[in-house]
Amino acid sequence: MVYYSDWDSFEKAASELFASAADKARYTIKYRNCDAVLVLKVTDDATCVQLRTGRLGDIKKIARLHRQLCQSTSLRAEKLKSRQPEFPLVQTPEKASATEKVSSKAGGAVGKQPKKTRGKKRR
Repeated sequence: MVYYSDWDSFEKAASELFASAADKARYTIKYRNCDAVLVLKVTDDATCVQLRTGRLGDIKKIARLHRQLCQSTSLRAEKLKSRQPEFPLVQTPEKASATEKVSSKAGGAVGKQPKKTRGKKRR
């Protein structure tokens, strides 16, 4: 585990690590109340980069890095969704869905419950 002392080198290393191991990389943000320190950790199980900071001015930088990593994660998820399946899908006979079973038991429609009121009844 490597603790970085300055923000710029940590941000560069974290972005590179997140980009290089896109399918395994993850990051955590933890606040240690006893030390009044914010700990950021980016890892891919083989490499781990960390930063400890107690400065209030780093919050905007952390938010920017968080936004950048979230965007790269969402782009990665979109790419995975657009890929073709590696194995052909097997067609199975369709069964009655859970909503069809519920509606048939209830008799098709559910009636409204009377509204309960407190206090005096209005006429």
